[in-house]
Amino acid sequence: MSPRYATLARQLAAMLHDDEPVALATTPRTFLEACGIRVTPLDDVPGSELCACDGMFSEHPLPNIAYVPTPGSRREAFTLIHEFGHYLVRRNDDVLSVLHDMDDDAGRIAEERVCHAFAGQILVPDHAIVQVLAGKRPAARHLRQLVAASAGSLEACAVRLAEHLPANGYVVIADPVRRWIQFASPSPSAPYRWGRRTTLPEQHPLWRASAIGAFSGQGQVVWASGGRMTLWLDAVADRGLVHAVFSETRYWGGEGLSLLDEAPTAARPISISGTCRHCGADTWGYAACPTCGDVRCRSCGRRCGCGAPRPATRICTACNLEKGKAQFRTATSTVCRDCE
Repeated sequence: MSPRYATLARQLAAMLHDDEPVALATTPRTFLEACGIRVTPLDDVPGSELCACDGMFSEHPLPNIAYVPTPGSRREAFTLIHEFGHYLVRRNDDVLSVLHDMDDDAGRIAEERVCHAFAGQILVPDHAIVQVLAGKRPAARHLRQLVAASAGSLEACAVRLAEHLPANGYVVIADPVRRWIQFASPSPSAPYRWGRRTTLPEQHPLWRASAIGAFSGQGQVVWASGGRMTLWLDAVADRGLVHAVFSETRYWGGEGLSLLDEAPTAARPISISGTCRHCGADTWGYAACPTCGDVRCRSCGRRCGCGAPRPATRICTACNLEKGKAQFRTATSTVCRDCE
């Protein structure tokens, strides 16, 4: 979790007064309803690549949080407080402005990370972190200890531990039965998140912890895209799951040289450039709209080319002549009628 996100999350937490953080952590639904927010339990909520929680927030026609109840689980509190973070973001102009300038997607990914950090700070206060780490840096065993010392869920505690990783890496909760990543929280220096349900090979070293109780060595971060990065791995088995820390440096110690078999290299996104169909300005970004293929314009602020008026002329790819749109059979035709 980037220090920027943690800082913005603290700005959101500062909007609460006196005993409100404690009330929010202990009885989140009661607190939210007292704030005038409708809280609606559902059997399911629409999935999102951006949001890793079982909930969603909407502002209109009135503030509403829909969530999937998980009775007896701390995850429900994390979900409700995360969604409350979205509510606070829309009432803090300074945070909104910073988020909008952070990413090519008008800060949507950054907002999710800030809300994650906010929920983590409410449920896992700083004094719990200090108590568990006791001056040391995060190790896999600290995750269960932090759960015991706070009101946070496993995921909330993973978010908070990841804020204290001294190098590029992740705090991970993995399912050895399904062979996938259940949750991974990135360190402040990690450029990319590690998505839920990303499957790992059966022979991945992470699963050795499930078989023998604990494992320290090397292991690859394997993204859904197929990208890989070798990092140091510290893992322990815990109640049917595996808790792990992946890090570029083996700060927890161990035998042998602290040299990775394959030095980590950060995958870098490909820059895309183009011209805005709305205002005509040159623009660029890293993520293209799957519908129109354009990136968000940095000048006029529109998300992409969707909804822009079609030009009156286009160039035929066969004769290379500019012709009126009436000379093409359909709106998507690239070859004019004369060249068909």
